[in-house]
Amino acid sequence: MTTILDLPLHPLAVHAPIILVALLVLLGLAYLLVPPLRRFVGWAVAILVLVGPAAAYGSVFSGEQLADYTYPDGWPEAVQQHHDNGYWLLWTLVALIPVWFLFAGLDRGRRAALLRNADAPAPAAGEDGASGSDDPAATGRKVLMFIIGLIAFALLLMAAWVLYRTGHTGAEMVWGGTVR
Repeated sequence: MTTILDLPLHPLAVHAPIILVALLVLLGLAYLLVPPLRRFVGWAVAILVLVGPAAAYGSVFSGEQLADYTYPDGWPEAVQQHHDNGYWLLWTLVALIPVWFLFAGLDRGRRAALLRNADAPAPAAGEDGASGSDDPAATGRKVLMFIIGLIAFALLLMAAWVLYRTGHTGAEMVWGGTVR
């Protein structure tokens, strides 16, 4: 079992995903729902999308070591539920990685097209209303961004819920019945 200063790693390691995933959910929702913020929080969210699953994996791995050390003859139901919740969190965060970077890439393309078209001339008075845009993918990109954004939104909400459930089951094992 991995220890730090003679303490099991798991009780120390669980705090990283709690903070990182909570920040990921908050900043990720801000990124999805408030487009003007995307330029400011984009890099932070991109880093959290990659670091969050690593922190969750570290917690799951150290938790398995602690559970095997503490219960060598088999895990109680509460430990198994806590472990399962940890895996759900890990795989939810792993699923978010490609979805997130696809959405961010589409948004980057949208912003690049807007910058390109900022200097485009306005349509002449006799034209049929065609815009000066040279971005033929604008409509498809918007539809795809909407669909991918909904998936990312659902994964962020699921990550928040599973993070809560994982933390709650762990806290119940440690503190349940102690504090009233």
